[in-house]
Amino acid sequence: MPNPLGKGTVNVSVNLLKQERLILGRLALADDRSLGEYVRRLILTGLRFSNPSAAAEMERARAVHAEQILLNVR
Repeated sequence: MPNPLGKGTVNVSVNLLKQERLILGRLALADDRSLGEYVRRLILTGLRFSNPSAAAEMERARAVHAEQILLNVR
């Protein structure tokens, strides 16, 4: 049985070539991360360069989400 989505989260579909997916999966494994975490980090890295304010906003949103999960506020 697949894991349900975490509270307050959504999946975003990105079509990749099988070879692209294999490359990203290999890089994530080498970094001891899930593919999702690895892709989130790549997105954030790109945003820090192309749109720093959006990157900061995403970092704040993730920090708030993590804090709420820890405090079980929702």
